[in-house]
This record gives sequence, structure tokens and C-alpha cells, in this order.
Amino acid sequence: MTHTPEEWVDRLKCDDLPVLRRTAAELARLATKGDKSSAAEIAGVLLLDPLATLRLLHLANSMRRGRLGTEVTTVEHAVVLLGIPPFFSRFRNLRVVEEEFKDRPQVLRRLLSIMSRSHHAAVQAGEWAALHRDMKAEEVYIAALLRDMAELLCWLLIPEAAQGEVPGAELQPALAEAWHVPELLRELMSPAHGERQRALGVSLAVAVAHHSDNGWHGSELAADFAAVAAFLHLPPDEVSGMIHRSAVAAARRWEWYGVAPAAAWLPMLPGPLIAEPLEQPPAPEAACLIPRHDKLEQYSGEIAAHLDATLNLHDMMALVLKGMHEGIGLNRVVFALLTADRSKVKAKYVLGAEAGSPLRGFEFGMGSAHLYARLMEKMQGVWLNQGNRAKFAPLIPPEIRSLTGDGEFFAMSLFVRDKAVGLFYADRGHGSCALDEHSYQEFKTLCLKAAQGLGHLAKQ
Repeated sequence: MTHTPEEWVDRLKCDDLPVLRRTAAELARLATKGDKSSAAEIAGVLLLDPLATLRLLHLANSMRRGRLGTEVTTVEHAVVLLGIPPFFSRFRNLRVVEEEFKDRPQVLRRLLSIMSRSHHAAVQAGEWAALHRDMKAEEVYIAALLRDMAELLCWLLIPEAAQGEVPGAELQPALAEAWHVPELLRELMSPAHGERQRALGVSLAVAVAHHSDNGWHGSELAADFAAVAAFLHLPPDEVSGMIHRSAVAAARRWEWYGVAPAAAWLPMLPGPLIAEPLEQPPAPEAACLIPRHDKLEQYSGEIAAHLDATLNLHDMMALVLKGMHEGIGLNRVVFALLTADRSKVKAKYVLGAEAGSPLRGFEFGMGSAHLYARLMEKMQGVWLNQGNRAKFAPLIPPEIRSLTGDGEFFAMSLFVRDKAVGLFYADRGHGSCALDEHSYQEFKTLCLKAAQGLGHLAKQ
């Protein structure tokens, strides 16, 4: 029996969409914090789950109908609109996808694969939007996350029909409108608006996610890479590395979906695909992060807004380290504090180093003339790289090198009111991505902001 798009839309209505098991668990955990949970924390969970994102946007924009004001286009805005307690009231006792389909493993795997692929597309699109300095990159991210909502809802609500011929492109606009997806997001999701920069980014990201789902070789993916290079105005080789790193970034969330992400196939050579389950996530220290200009601006702005001593040492350092890690894209970041007797500098805050990593034990003594001790003579920095390795590497004692490894790194001492306080150390985990001059300048700028912020704190 042939159905019209309107009939398909009617079949794909649901007042109680299920969510991923991990989503339900994380929301339950945040609910125990009550008002102490932030809208940003909640959004960070929902944005990993296309069904949870769709559920919230549908709810928020249904509430806006008949009221003054614009449609809600971001998840964080939707949470703020609802309010934290009402949000948790509406998002409790959630149905769970894995439970709903535990007796239908093939359907469940298809659903999880679609959601993993959608997340991969969203990460790619969001990163490209950030490179274009899109101040509302989350909208682009969400549009890519929901681009395959027709396929996802078909497998979720009418899986017996989804295995046959289900309208895709022609169904999506009507379905998105029926689910109260904001008009702006519907335009970004529509191939008809592909000549516009933001919509083109979504289309390209979805294409890369689809074509890389079973491997990273083939003419279609090569054409995608060329199109992305033109879209970003970057050399093809640079774009290739960028896309691969974004795929790895998406793969860090593989446990959310429980299926092998596209990055699992990156090591494969051209040839026939042999599907194998991914046994463990990619090691964060071995993969390079993508710089996020929007995140760097966000954390830099928060630091600048708190130069009035309203943040303590812990909160100020949290902003600085997150700016280095998420904004600049430095995998491992350490702030080491000078001890009270001023004899040692020992790791106080560490971000990005795995449990058990030697870097968590980073420390050095002040009683010798090694490189780090010399940095503590005044506020100054160093970028150890291939150009100066012969000069500086001999100044690093073996016991310190055993903690950091032998790769490139940034380091800069921190002085407050002409007094040594500690030292920042950062690297990219010694993966395939090298450090660069622009990142070094941003690293030093954040170190200086930390000194400025703590200088105000020291006056109190």
C-alpha cells in the first residue's frame, strides 16, 4: 500500500519519544543536583542524543505556539525556557531505546547506528561552523544531528515499514514541521537551501558521515573531501586531517551508542570491509582535538568578566584549563603549583590526561638549572619543537621526560604581582597533530589572563 507524505507524518507521531540509556542515566544523575545543574550541563547531555534533542525542541516550540517571541533553535535556550525544575519534571521516567528493542536486536542496532552517524555529522558540521566563526554554531550542529530524523523515526516507530521503501527527502520537510522543528533549522536541514553557507555545511557533514560509515575510501568520499576543502577555503591535505580528527572526536562518545563509530575504520587500508565491533574507545591522549574558536572566546570572556576577584583559584584555573583544552585544542593541560616551601612545583590541576597517566604526577624541583626551573625565574614561556629540540631537550631531566613523554609541548611560568606561583604545561598527546605558532600565542594569552585574574584575587 502506498502512503502519501501526510499519511507517513501521521504514522510518525509520538507523544513520548524514548531516549538512549546513557541519556536517561545522565539526566537522572543531574536531576539529583536539582537547581545546581546548569542549562549548559543538561544541553551537553541532550545534544548527544538526536531523539532527546528532538523531544525537547518539540516541547519547547509547542509551548511557544500562540505566544509572542521567536522559535527556540538551541537546546540550551529550550532548557532555560522551561526552567531547570520543570525540565527534570518533564524528563523523568523516560522510556529507553535499548529496553524498547531488546528483543529486536537488528532494529536496535540500526537505530543506534543512525544516531551514532547523526552525532558524527553534527560534530563535523559544528566544527566547520566554528571555523567560519558562526556565533550560533549549535544551530548548525542540531540541524546536522536531526537531518536523518525521517529515517530514525521510521525505524523507531514503524520498523516493519522502514525495511521497505520509505520516502526520505520528500518526507523530511513535512515531518520536521509537524514536530515543530524551528523554521530556521528546517532550512538548514533542507538540501534546497544548499547554496547558503550554513545549510551547505550541514549537507556536506551529513554526506561525510554517510559515506565514511563503512570505511574511508571511495570516490564519493573523495568528492566530499574536495567539496569541504572548497567550502572551508583550505588545502585538501589540511581538510583531510581535520575531518579525520573530528571523526575521532565524535568516536570518543562511542559508548553512548554502543556501535562502532566511523573513526573505527580510519586505520583500514583500501579493500573489502570486514565489520568488527569496537572493543574500546580511541585513547584521548593519542588523538588530536580540534580547536574551537567559539569555546576559546567563551572561556576568555568568562575570565575577563571575573577579573574582580569573584572567582577563587580553583574556578579561575578551571576556566583557563578548559580554554586551553576545548578552545585551543590542547589534549593534555596541567597547572603545577609552587609548594609552600618553594622547593618544588607539583601538579595541582590536570585536564585531558587519562587515569594512570604519568603526567598526573608532573612535578619538578627548584634546586637545579633544568629547563622548567629556568622558566620559573620570571614569567616566560617555551614551545619545544623540532627547530629548538637540540638546544632545549638536553635541559630536561629524564625523570621529568618520563612524565611528559618526548613530544612537543608548551610551557609557561605563572607570576602574580612579581611572585612565582606555578607553571602551565600543555601538549597534544603526542599524536599525529603537531603544535603550531597560532596555538602557542593563544596558550600564552590565556596564561597572561590567568595571571591578571589571580592578581586581582591576591589583592583581597
